[in-house]
This record gives sequence, structure tokens and C-alpha cells, in this order.
Amino acid sequence: MHFAFFGMTEILAKKAAEKAWQKHVTAMPPQERQHVTEADESAWVSLKTAVILQKAKPVQLSAPFSTPHFAQDFMTLAGRAGRTSRLRIMVRGELHDKSGALRISKRTKRPIIGWIPY
Repeated sequence: MHFAFFGMTEILAKKAAEKAWQKHVTAMPPQERQHVTEADESAWVSLKTAVILQKAKPVQLSAPFSTPHFAQDFMTLAGRAGRTSRLRIMVRGELHDKSGALRISKRTKRPIIGWIPY
């Protein structure tokens, strides 16, 4: 079995917010773009960072571990390092649909393997 640590950190959220800011600025008309200040950018990025931290899909933050104990240790370290949200340990396993039935791959006719909550 493989265990991994999933969640969202402030560092990843800030990177995503900065990338979104670049897209936001390029979508602005040139007249508006001239009036944008550094304060506007920092305020927008900090607000977007908070939104991403709360609402974005959790991502895998660690390499797979052989036991859940190592993933738990990694989670406590990440929690101390900075702001985080929705931290949890996931395990590789067979995926099920909303009704609880096993999801089968159409190509291989075998169960689909993915990350499920531990």
C-alpha cells in the first residue's frame, strides 16, 4: 500500500494567485493596465491567495510513503511550516462511483486505481 499527504499550502496558493494575476492583467484593456499599482497587485494577490487556500482542490504534497505513520509525520511538519488547509492522508485503492459501485476502466476492464481517503 502507498500513502500520500494531500492538502493546500499558502506557498502553492500564492503561486497560483500570482499566475492568475498575470492572466488578469493581460486581459485588462491597456488604459486600465496603466493605472494598476503595486499596492493593487499585492492586495489582489493576497485576497486570491486566501480564496485559493480555502477553495482549491487539494494537491499531493508528498511522495508516496510505505506506511501512514510517515505521512502523518510529514503532515505535522507541513502544519508547522506555514498556513495550510484541508490536510489529509490518502491511500492508493480502487475508486468507487457515487452509488458505491466499483469504477471499471472501459479500456482494460479492470478497476480504476486512484487516491482515496485513508
